[in-house]
Amino acid sequence: MRNRSCWSPLWLLGILGSISGCSAKTAGKPVSQAPDLSGIWQGVAIQSLSPSDPMAKKPGAEGDIPYTPWGLAQMKAARPVYGPNASLEKTTDPALKYADPDGYPRASIHPMRFKIVQTPDSVYQFWEYNKSWREISLNRPHSEVPDLTWFGESVGKWEGDTLVVDSVGFNASTWLDPIGHPHTEDLHITERIRRTDPETLVFNFTFDDPKAYTKPWDGHLTFKLKTDGVMTETIYTISDELSFRQRFLNEKPPIPIRPGL
Repeated sequence: MRNRSCWSPLWLLGILGSISGCSAKTAGKPVSQAPDLSGIWQGVAIQSLSPSDPMAKKPGAEGDIPYTPWGLAQMKAARPVYGPNASLEKTTDPALKYADPDGYPRASIHPMRFKIVQTPDSVYQFWEYNKSWREISLNRPHSEVPDLTWFGESVGKWEGDTLVVDSVGFNASTWLDPIGHPHTEDLHITERIRRTDPETLVFNFTFDDPKAYTKPWDGHLTFKLKTDGVMTETIYTISDELSFRQRFLNEKPPIPIRPGL
């Protein structure tokens, strides 16, 4: 009994030491955690995704956008409401002329806000303008034949502190930006989204669309964090557009305008 009582504490200490060692090793393993992009973000009001000409002083003649003949013809035919080719009366801007959704990435080129919400399986963008939203599905492939939609189909993966997003399946009805950069249904966008500091979020884009551009080209958007938690509702409808045209252009509405405007 003496030997047994003598060895028991030593045996117990050994077991505890073993457990402690295992716990220490387990605790020491790094836990993989995605960077935090969440928050409410707001950019600046620019007109063009051309890095050299963000205010669209020379649309169609930017040195950093490699147009095909078709793409350049589309750009020259565009009639936005800003810039050297501006025409409110004869605008070809689909977001104004038809009250269409802005599409992507134009939805982010607003002085208005959007919110990013993260889950383990998806990253969501919610825009306050027209209450639009976009899902970036994580770590899964594209659909075999993606539907053509206003915002495309987006899948993403984390590479260090950067969310890399691959988007396809855009319908060709939208402009890439307010000045009128065109695209086709073959548009392929690669994004690298990174929080460069606690209050700054940067989206770096590569646009690949062989019918509109002779080679891929790059653009970027920068956003600042808004900490007041405020998201508003701003809905643009065809009645809003017709009311505006009736008031300022003396145009007779071709269809009834919603009362109260």
